[in-house]
Amino acid sequence: MARPEIRLASPHVIAGASRANSVLRSGHRRHLWKETGVERGGCRVPEFIDRLCDFMRAPGHADAAVLDDAWVGISDTVAVALAGWDEPSARAVRQAYGSSEDPAFGQPGLDAEREALIQGTAAHALDYDDVALGSVTHPSAVIVPALLAVAARRPDLRPRVLAAYAVGLAVDAAVGEALGFGHYDRGWHATSTIGPISAAAALGYLVELEPRGARSLLALAAAQCGGMQRNFGTLAKPAHVGFAAATAVRALLLVEAGMTGDQDIFGPGGYFDLYGDAAAAVRAANCGFALAAGRVSRKLYPCCYATHRMIGAALAARDSIAHPFAPDLRIVVDVPYGTMRPLRFTDPRDGNEAKFCAAYTVATALGTGTVRLGDFTAEAIARPAIRALMKRIAVVESPNGAGVVAGLDSGDVHLRIVRSNETVVEAISSVYPGSPLAPIGPEQLWDKISDCLRTHARTHRKIARSEFERKVGQYVARCRSASANVSPRCIPDRYGDPSGDEFGT
Repeated sequence: MARPEIRLASPHVIAGASRANSVLRSGHRRHLWKETGVERGGCRVPEFIDRLCDFMRAPGHADAAVLDDAWVGISDTVAVALAGWDEPSARAVRQAYGSSEDPAFGQPGLDAEREALIQGTAAHALDYDDVALGSVTHPSAVIVPALLAVAARRPDLRPRVLAAYAVGLAVDAAVGEALGFGHYDRGWHATSTIGPISAAAALGYLVELEPRGARSLLALAAAQCGGMQRNFGTLAKPAHVGFAAATAVRALLLVEAGMTGDQDIFGPGGYFDLYGDAAAAVRAANCGFALAAGRVSRKLYPCCYATHRMIGAALAARDSIAHPFAPDLRIVVDVPYGTMRPLRFTDPRDGNEAKFCAAYTVATALGTGTVRLGDFTAEAIARPAIRALMKRIAVVESPNGAGVVAGLDSGDVHLRIVRSNETVVEAISSVYPGSPLAPIGPEQLWDKISDCLRTHARTHRKIARSEFERKVGQYVARCRSASANVSPRCIPDRYGDPSGDEFGT
């Protein structure tokens, strides 16, 4: 794995940059749609809906890199759903909708919509699922449950699942680019507002919807988008993701039953006007769609991704500190604007709140040298040494200069450990661990999956590595891909020893 760009620094040395999104006055919105939606530079530009539906119908060749990336993304999502299967949020949804204890897709007596809701909730229950920094979403926890819930009941579609996943990620990126970070910064849970669109697009490709049906599918999905960051740190947040996955499946089932919707849900007065800012039309006119690998960040730590650069800096600094719990040490963490938007808690009362607490995750990394699933139990968050260290941590967010809104991946995280007003050690984290710039490696992937399956085995039967691989292979018909020229490799060939050792041991 390429190591994240984390470096120890001398005092007062900090490099940072931010990418700005221009925000135009809302009064220009209609005018912008008229100009950018039809013409640019004297040439007609296809409407966003036209380009999106063309991409859903014919996305192009899915090469080996795209299909391998899809395999890893689906495997990662299935693993974190297994780990989250017995979490309170997942248990509540299973109880409400009559699911069995079996976490496999395709459960008898359970329809695809309810299964997508349950699996999507479980996939996000531990906040261990992947992230797309550009759109500020958790795309796979929405797209994968929707795809697998449908394909489990229609085996003939399984060879298209890998490419359909890649289609969903591409749409997630494009819609997120059009909305800009301002959408998230206003308090929307972007996974809940973008996720239904990207998952619906993936399903439209999966079942080969004709153009009018594809447009209706997107309209019906858009009609159900919603979710607020006020629910972060509660059981409702994972349910947001389940709602988004179920929304996409519901929209597909309705279209297949004859339901129709507006044929340009992104046009004036539509999705971008309601969820975006006045410049959304400009950005949408410039958005492209393409299959690509490396779009998402796969988490190494089971907590809000906004904490991960802080964790990376803390782990780097820890190597230079003999006694991180020493009471005369203070820790100051400077973070870019926007980082603290989802980190709502300073004194977490339970594991869900601790996942959105900067001080707790930094203290855990400094104090223990890692951040794992076991660090978010009731016993773990009450550890006296961690609590004492939290009180000596100050997180300072840069102000929002001149009203410019940057993304979560802007700037650097700068951590300083101070004794008697003298900086003892500094660490700067520029790149998110597990991001495309510092991707998860084979050993880390298997370490994460094994952690997930051990967690699942505490309340359910053990699952061997060979069984896990076989089950994922069944979900996506790995023997032949959607690309005529590529057969996706199974994870053992590329990502570890294909032994049958049990993760639950």
